[in-house]
Amino acid sequence: MAAPTPHNEAQRLAELIDFAVLDTLPDPSLDAIVALASSIMDVPIALVSLVDAERQWFKARVGLDACETDRESAFCAHAIMDDEPLIVTNALEDPRFANNPLVLGAPNIRAYFGFPLIVGPDLRLGTLCAIDLKPRTITPTQIEQMKSLAKIVVGQLEITRSTRDALALAEANETLNREAGHARVILETMSEGVLIKNRIGKVVEANLSACKILGLARDELVGMMVNDVRWRRLREDGTSYLAHEIPAIEVLRSGIPVSNEVVGVPDDDGGIKWLHLSASPLFEPFDETPSFVVSTFSDITHLKAQQEHLRELSVKANAANAAKTQFLANMSHELRTPLNGVVGVASALANTPLDDRQKRMVELIRSSGKDLERQLSDILDLTKVEAGELQLEAVPTDIGLIIQDVVALMSGACAQKRLALAFDNRLPAKQLYLGDPVRLRQIVTNLVSNAVKFTSVGSIRVTASPRPTGAGLIIEVADTGIGFDEAQSQRLFERFSQADSSITRRFGGTGLGLAISKSLTELMGGTITAKSTPQVGSVFTLDLPLPLHRAVTLSQAGEDLAEICRDIPKDLRVLLVEDQLLNQQVFGFMMEPFGAEFFTATNGDEGVEAFETATFDIIFMDMQMPVKDGLAATRQIRALEAQTGAKPTPIIMLTANAGENHRREALASGADLHVAKPVTQVAIGEAMRTALATYGKLAREQA
Repeated sequence: MAAPTPHNEAQRLAELIDFAVLDTLPDPSLDAIVALASSIMDVPIALVSLVDAERQWFKARVGLDACETDRESAFCAHAIMDDEPLIVTNALEDPRFANNPLVLGAPNIRAYFGFPLIVGPDLRLGTLCAIDLKPRTITPTQIEQMKSLAKIVVGQLEITRSTRDALALAEANETLNREAGHARVILETMSEGVLIKNRIGKVVEANLSACKILGLARDELVGMMVNDVRWRRLREDGTSYLAHEIPAIEVLRSGIPVSNEVVGVPDDDGGIKWLHLSASPLFEPFDETPSFVVSTFSDITHLKAQQEHLRELSVKANAANAAKTQFLANMSHELRTPLNGVVGVASALANTPLDDRQKRMVELIRSSGKDLERQLSDILDLTKVEAGELQLEAVPTDIGLIIQDVVALMSGACAQKRLALAFDNRLPAKQLYLGDPVRLRQIVTNLVSNAVKFTSVGSIRVTASPRPTGAGLIIEVADTGIGFDEAQSQRLFERFSQADSSITRRFGGTGLGLAISKSLTELMGGTITAKSTPQVGSVFTLDLPLPLHRAVTLSQAGEDLAEICRDIPKDLRVLLVEDQLLNQQVFGFMMEPFGAEFFTATNGDEGVEAFETATFDIIFMDMQMPVKDGLAATRQIRALEAQTGAKPTPIIMLTANAGENHRREALASGADLHVAKPVTQVAIGEAMRTALATYGKLAREQA
């Protein structure tokens, strides 16, 4: 028959484990008890048997060599079901045990008398049992005596547990005292101040650092309340904490730690001592609210002073940077005005009958102006990058065509120096990339012009190929120039720096070209690197992960001035609103091929007045002018058109500041197009053609 299981088996097993008696060494006291039980019962076998989940284990035994059996065959497993003793006078006649292996085989049990070891209400760990090898009965006196012995066994087990617990408690106390001593040493050697406050906010412990930081003796600190007037607390903005906002009070109330607070406390000199503070709750067992709060803090007064000093320096630096930015913007405007005259007149001269010598002179003026314009752009773009104002476009771009144009532009300079210039285009035919064509042209121009500048003999090769992995392309500019060493390469991409200070004297330049190229490349998500051997040559590699534009179209070469002029009517009335007399004169020269009737106004008010008194087919409006600027004048003209119901007149905004924000401002004011100075005849013609097409006034359309 299978052994039964008590209804509270889990509780019983937990209690047995708590006694920690299983598989322990013999106990002489219990050995004496089982010997006495054997004598009282006049049996060969007596045991103290403990029943766990799978077995019965004998803590003490007489007459039996085995120290345990399985639980299924254990008589004790039946005896622990009840507080009364289990009496079996003849196991062969008891259906529960007749087929038990301990009955049919060794030790051949015939009579069994098991007295439960009761350790609590309905809790029995095992038995004190007597076993005979022949059937027999038991007397009432023997029953009482065995019950008494069973109680003595339980008492001895309790004594053993209590002794063990006492020893464990003593050891724990010793450990606790030792750890408390260690904690005290640690507490006193901490550089941070530590205060421990109880649930009413009274300081019960303070370490040496806390005393030093707060300037109070330990006897003064211990016993102080958290809201003591000597502890007036300030926030970083100078306002005082309310009583319930004090970090320690907040932690005691909510039980939630406070971290990284900056708190000011008055010092003895009338100043403020700044503390970096955190506070954590301590809970007693089973308590829902904190019993203590531990505050740790460090003195950061010197750091606050440094921070304030840095803030003041930052304000000054920002002011200086703003002044620098404004200066560069003003400088750009002032420089672009005469530059516009140089480039404009050169452009106009180039389209007049000239002999070869004159053409070379005009081309020299034009290329020099372009070079000056590029250097101005580098300075302004660098300022925009520093200010985080430079915005890139992402439009379908034929990068191969851009490189081809740059190479064509640089071919004249190479021819003068007798340098071979080649472009190896390995990009897929008709492939467009999404990128900023203006900035890409600027980077490639900087790299190629650098190669031309620093190469006296040999060749320059520009190679464009797809990236080996992922979308994008790689552009390499290789030259046979003066090169640079490893140390010089570290400074190569720094602003206002060149590989060697003598380079500026020998070759000129601002030292900004590579710096702005690097900044622009990184804004595109790419990298630019350089390898070189002095006196052998250099290779600059531009890696651009630009996405492909899936709608591939044929690249078209730019049209010449004659083609543009054919599209534009010859009887146009054109108004230029421009405050610079030089620019008015240059613009007049540049308008001659278009056969237009040309009028001028020197500020925005005059431009609006001219618009009200005469009719014009196109208005060119300078953005920056005295009295009234081009933006305000354009808005007023559009407002007048709306009031009278007149058809809009095409307005083209001219500006020396070529940034994206200026283009947006121009279009927002009502202008149709935005053209950056210095302008060329082709740029003017294309702008006029685009504006006229918008309003259906092209010569071809009229025809």
